[in-house]
Amino acid sequence: MDPEWDPTQFFHPPRPPLPFVILVLNQPINERAFTAISDFASCVVCADGGANRYYDLMKDRAQEDTNLPSAIIGDLDSILPHVRQHYEERGVPILHDPDQDSTDFTKCLNYLRSNASRIVPATVAEPTPQAGNGGGGCHVLILGGLGGRVDQAFSQIHHLYTTATDVSWSMGDLYLISEESISFVLRQGPNTIHTPGVNRPNCTTKLGMSSTMHSPYSDNSDSHPFVGAETLYLEENIGIIPISGPAHITTHGLEWDVTNWRTEMGGQISTSNHIRADKVQVYSDRPVLFTMELAARFKVGVKQR
Repeated sequence: MDPEWDPTQFFHPPRPPLPFVILVLNQPINERAFTAISDFASCVVCADGGANRYYDLMKDRAQEDTNLPSAIIGDLDSILPHVRQHYEERGVPILHDPDQDSTDFTKCLNYLRSNASRIVPATVAEPTPQAGNGGGGCHVLILGGLGGRVDQAFSQIHHLYTTATDVSWSMGDLYLISEESISFVLRQGPNTIHTPGVNRPNCTTKLGMSSTMHSPYSDNSDSHPFVGAETLYLEENIGIIPISGPAHITTHGLEWDVTNWRTEMGGQISTSNHIRADKVQVYSDRPVLFTMELAARFKVGVKQR
């Protein structure tokens, strides 16, 4: 079955068919996105100094004693002493991995892969066609990946790519949530991205369903659970970035669709394209990064009306 993606499934009930975990990195947390997805997550895992970020967020909410991460993993050179003591006293597993040839991000992914059957119930940890790589286990939503240092941002994208192309990866998909976007790596070949709840022109707010535009890729059923402006999950802007060398892409469902279009660093790349259908289809002869702008209500620093 061709890979399918639905990045909006984590932001509203019911729970996604495949469970997901939140991985907190040592970068600023998108608090609005975290608030939306945390109710549906199976657990929260912190990568070393990500525990500091998580502790500060919970302390601001007076939840530092009740809302605990499931584990903290890394070489533990960044977690602050008082944060470590706080979580140790409350029984949170703090796992020291001194390997300097792997990042804390990688150590967390290895932990999740090894403990998937314990983290999520066996009855729901089954493969689902909605997973981009067809894997079971659980999806991983990474918070804090593209803020701060540029080298670390590239490292997170590198991890997305290596996991997407790792045939031994038996989990679900990785989604990177930053201050304004959600990003993931499309597979080589055909990919379908479900895009309900997009803030696009001439479109009603019924999870992005349009009353004036029709696409052959649209699902025109009336089964969507919510109606109203509060059900916008994405803005219209997307980008397709060739992160592993030149690629040829064909798209359907965008404002500026292309056919067998060559994209590469130093050449042409697709940025600021616009979603124009309830499903977007992308065919690529190499894995590419697909990035989507979050709706304003999930973005850091955007004043809500």
